[in-house]
Amino acid sequence: MGYLSIPVFNMLTNLGVEVVEAPAITKKTLELGSLYSPEGVCLPYKINMGNFLESIDKGADTFVTVCGAGKCRLGFYNAVQKIQLSKTKDVGFYTIDTNHLFTSLYHFLQTVAPQASRLEIVKQITMAIKTLKALDAINNAKNFYGSRSNTPDAIIDIANNSARAFTHCQALRDIKDKQDTIIQLIRPMSEDTASETPKIGLVGEFYMLLEPYVNYRIEDVLIKRGIEVKKFVNTGAWVYSNTLLSSLGLYNEEKAYQKQASPYLNHHVGGDGLKSVGTTLWCARNGYDGIIHVYPFGCMPEIVAQYALKNIAHDFNLPLLSLSVDEHSSDVGVLTRLEAFVDCIKRKNSANKTASYSL
Repeated sequence: MGYLSIPVFNMLTNLGVEVVEAPAITKKTLELGSLYSPEGVCLPYKINMGNFLESIDKGADTFVTVCGAGKCRLGFYNAVQKIQLSKTKDVGFYTIDTNHLFTSLYHFLQTVAPQASRLEIVKQITMAIKTLKALDAINNAKNFYGSRSNTPDAIIDIANNSARAFTHCQALRDIKDKQDTIIQLIRPMSEDTASETPKIGLVGEFYMLLEPYVNYRIEDVLIKRGIEVKKFVNTGAWVYSNTLLSSLGLYNEEKAYQKQASPYLNHHVGGDGLKSVGTTLWCARNGYDGIIHVYPFGCMPEIVAQYALKNIAHDFNLPLLSLSVDEHSSDVGVLTRLEAFVDCIKRKNSANKTASYSL
């Protein structure tokens, strides 16, 4: 899922655990996963299943999955995948509970690395979170400076390839140094950081937002068209909030977004539905030029949220593009709709400027 694999790989290998890294997601991954998945299940499940099957071919015999209570199918991914794989493969499963992320992760690491001290386990968790937050910062810099550059492709390449630079980091200082170095490479490539560019909020289901393969690299497409992208789901921020802050009683995602989404949605509907509504309303009130809503076909929390999003778009005269994606979606179709949406936003902005000048 995006750049999550790099800090997880570091965390486990630094604790002496042998790791088999799954191959990059491709069309083969999706086709293989779909073949061994229930037909009506959502797209992230099928991609995960494809990841497992390709990893088995590379020698993996044990998997780490997540589960959690809530109105989202993610909660039963691990149970169904375990049953399906056990029919043909002899593999083991460890499960991390997303509702108790820090303690569940800590106990998992104690189990797979019994020789590691408590201090070393906490250090490696901290290193992983710090790496994820550094990659978040680099991605944000890509979105800001890339949209204001005459050479966005170069910025995109630097940012997208930066994750590998964090492999085998041994100290927190190393992570900060690498983050600063990469951002310093990106910043001078932007000609006019003070220029006003159209801004689009990117909301939706977290896996669809975080994994570039399944969202057709939507951020990079928009950056190349001179659009600044604000993504409201970032791996590092999510893990930090749901591990350290949550364990200290300083963070409750449901309460935070329920207040922000009011009055358009006043109840938790599972998954990221409440967050999608809350962040869309924030964009509407803060001068954003459009919203793109990305979610898996059949995702009930996001379908519920979509009704609220349409009302927000109507009330604030805010352009909204909804992209429902499954294994049958066409990249050409999605990219064509994206380009048309961007053209509409630019024409609207141009018309507004003309009207203001005439006044």
